Amino acid sequence: MNAASCDPTLIAALYETALHDGDWAPALERCADLLGSIEVCLSCIAGGEVAFETTGRMLDEGARERYEGYYHGLDPKRALFRAAGVGFLFNDSAHFDDQFVATSAFYQEFSLPTGGRHTLDLLVDADATRQAYFAAMRTGAQGRYQPDEEKSFAEMAAHFARVRRLKDHLDLARGRASYAVAALDQLRFGLVVLGGDGRAVVENAAARRIFAEGAIALRAGRLTLRDPAAARELDAMIARALAGAYEAAALRVAGAAERAWVLWVMRLPPSSPMASGEAPGAMVLIGDPDAGGRIRRSALMSLYALTPAEADLALALAGGATLKTIAQDRGVKINTARSQLLAVLEKTGVHRQADLTRILATLPGAYLGDADA
Repeated sequence: MNAASCDPTLIAALYETALHDGDWAPALERCADLLGSIEVCLSCIAGGEVAFETTGRMLDEGARERYEGYYHGLDPKRALFRAAGVGFLFNDSAHFDDQFVATSAFYQEFSLPTGGRHTLDLLVDADATRQAYFAAMRTGAQGRYQPDEEKSFAEMAAHFARVRRLKDHLDLARGRASYAVAALDQLRFGLVVLGGDGRAVVENAAARRIFAEGAIALRAGRLTLRDPAAARELDAMIARALAGAYEAAALRVAGAAERAWVLWVMRLPPSSPMASGEAPGAMVLIGDPDAGGRIRRSALMSLYALTPAEADLALALAGGATLKTIAQDRGVKINTARSQLLAVLEKTGVHRQADLTRILATLPGAYLGDADA
């Protein structure tokens, strides 16, 4: 292995600082120094959203916003990556000569004015919903990347990809551990999780109290209603959710003593701590339409294994705030907020910010009755 790729400073920055603290900057800075580059970045594209971890030497906030908002669509590397797939290493010297650069809107309007000319870029990971890239950039004066530098870059990229996957698993494990501490029984609304076969695998204490009234029940593990017509409608809603429908469906049913309940049925994200496999199932929430208050972040943390910061961001977006405003209010960089948004999208099982807002809009706390203290 090339000495640069096992540099002890880089290894410590990746497997300690990035993995456990979520701070990629020291590792990226070290890579930039080792590769003689003006910039090194790790980017993730999911649902049209682009999140960057960069040194900020070249790709400052303004450059990242220009790339995400417009120049991402003009980037000529994208077609090469689509054709080649994971593991493809792009070196501009092998693909785009000076004549191409002179006529490319991407290079003339974005790369060169930003300060970059030569690029190494590797697609380190991809699935149906997102792609992750590791890239290094040089100015024209710094010169092209040579074959031995390509090898060092590829070995560094392997470490970054490994740490990124480890971090995903670590974050999920932390979420599962948090979920396991009787979190669902603390919710003031009913929750029933259905497996891929439609049978209940989890019900919380509030749901069991609601079942005791008789209007809503579990029979042979299946959720049913006393009213036959409403029961058929509920079955159809559950079937759509199990088939992968993203939009939540709501049903109002009569309870005991003039009480009414509202049931929301939605797809359970595969990343949920309550999901048990490739066919994760569905989630049914049961709330009181006469209850006051609003949804609290603890509920979102329990339902989707969000961190406190991720839950706060989701609630702020649902309240109409923009990602830029949220970042400013928190005093964090916009790319940090974007990274959190991508994590929220993955954990809630949706692909776009609009879908996230739609899901949260179907969970009014006035119905779920989980008021802030």
